[in-house]
Amino acid sequence: MSGLRGGLDLVATRDSAGRTMLSRQRFSPPIHISKPHRDRDWLVVNLASPSPGLLEGDRVDVRVHVESGARLLLTAPSANRIHATPSGHAELVQRFTVDAGGFLDVWPEYLIPQAGARYRQRTELHVADGGTLLWTETIAPGRTAREEVFAFEELKLGMDLWIGEAQLIRERYRLDPRAASGLRARFPTAYYASLMAIGDGLANADGALRELTVQYSEPTCWLGATRVAAKVWALKIVAADSPTLRATVGAVRSTLSRSLGYEPANVRRTTGEAVLTPRSAIM
Repeated sequence: MSGLRGGLDLVATRDSAGRTMLSRQRFSPPIHISKPHRDRDWLVVNLASPSPGLLEGDRVDVRVHVESGARLLLTAPSANRIHATPSGHAELVQRFTVDAGGFLDVWPEYLIPQAGARYRQRTELHVADGGTLLWTETIAPGRTAREEVFAFEELKLGMDLWIGEAQLIRERYRLDPRAASGLRARFPTAYYASLMAIGDGLANADGALRELTVQYSEPTCWLGATRVAAKVWALKIVAADSPTLRATVGAVRSTLSRSLGYEPANVRRTTGEAVLTPRSAIM
């Protein structure tokens, strides 16, 4: 099975002036990054793709490491589209590591599996005690504007979370149009989000967790939240359409960032200081 073998390797470091910079950056198609820029205390990196999406046989490996004192927002300006894979699949393997005192916010655009797509994704989250991570993933049911809903073949998603040396979560998720019949009965064009929040600020924020659960139990949007450990929350959201999911995820992320004790960076570049990456960091 032919295809591209590309990926991303980033290390975010705090420099002598206390600003976040990339001490290492390496990427190859189908991944590209825009010029990093600073917003508030964060370094913002936008992931882009020179290709129309992932095709059959494509495999992408992502490695992101945030060192102590650094703050990195990893986002994307457009959706990750998975095209039809008649005899194989596309695959993404990603590992995010946050050291004690580091902050990582991961918020890409939608994953959109198109008609006939098969997709595999494995995610590892490694957070040291004293590290902070807000990880967000959103999935569309297909190209709904073209009335292509749940027309993909199969999604297989896996996520593992370690806090220090202890593994707290091992999640495996498989979805195909046949298995989604119950979900589709309630939300014919269901949009889905998964969020993981890890940080010291969550230890005394039980009220915020209860508020989220109550506030977003509505006919057009369901939210489930679990305290996995004192400083670890897991949240799942299912919404009737994209605008509802976007609004809910935005509001939930605002609550989570406040509970984690930080002011988030802007997801899209509006202002900010451009950052030149040292030649030594480009490998």
